[in-house]
Amino acid sequence: MIIAVVKDDASGAMTQSVKDVFNKYGSKEINQLGKGEGFLFIGIKGSTSHLERRGAQVSGGLVLGYSRVTKREKKTQTITQTKSYKRTITRVFKKTITETKNGVTKTKVVTRVQKRTVTCKRSRTIKKSSTKTTV
Repeated sequence: MIIAVVKDDASGAMTQSVKDVFNKYGSKEINQLGKGEGFLFIGIKGSTSHLERRGAQVSGGLVLGYSRVTKREKKTQTITQTKSYKRTITRVFKKTITETKNGVTKTKVVTRVQKRTVTCKRSRTIKKSSTKTTV
């Protein structure tokens, strides 16, 4: 960043080599300085954006931005995950049996348990994204 300010008589205070430096950075007012005029220059080296003022009263302000061109790549990857697990299923059967013998009724409850092992699968899809920035 280049900031230069001369309050009084900038034409007498600067040599030709100093004026050539400001010409290199794009100054147009530096060669037209009169006797008793002040000079203000604000700029960034390598940039065409600058501010310059000359005159009896010199003031100014400038918002300078510096940025680079970047390239961003976004990569999205889809992953399917499958998980297997075993589960035991228990079923209970109750059966009521009623018997009548010689006029007497008898009721019996028969309980039977059935166990079965089952393999279950669960799958889910995950999206992963990553960003890569290059200059």
